[in-house]
Amino acid sequence: MSNHHHSIHHSIHLGTAWEPPPLVEADGRVLWTRRFGSPGGLEPGDVVLLVVTGPAVAAEMVLNAVCLPPLSAGVGRWEQDITPLLRGRNELLVRVAASVDGDTMLVQRGRGQLPSVIGTVALEIVAAGTVADGPVGG
Repeated sequence: MSNHHHSIHHSIHLGTAWEPPPLVEADGRVLWTRRFGSPGGLEPGDVVLLVVTGPAVAAEMVLNAVCLPPLSAGVGRWEQDITPLLRGRNELLVRVAASVDGDTMLVQRGRGQLPSVIGTVALEIVAAGTVADGPVGG
């Protein structure tokens, strides 16, 4: 959750192919799922950031069964270094309150776009040596 300016090699938008929630969970939340492969062409020392811009709602983010720091409503940019969590095949889960977008959270069938209130989700590959060294996690 920083406003650092990184030297970005490449940005991969995860705007489509989200699996909509099949039902509202007992706690009143819904779960959006996005599966993706590990970014290709990574060089030693490159960092992969999971970035959400413009979220209007709070959300829980889980990558490959690891909970990430929570996404707060109204932050301009949320980012997390996910490099050590990446696998060949990855699963990103976004859990939000079902009521944040009315009934539209459940109406679509098949893969599609994440509701705009959650924000724009992307992977940013940052060149080796352009990110301040420090502990990763949250």
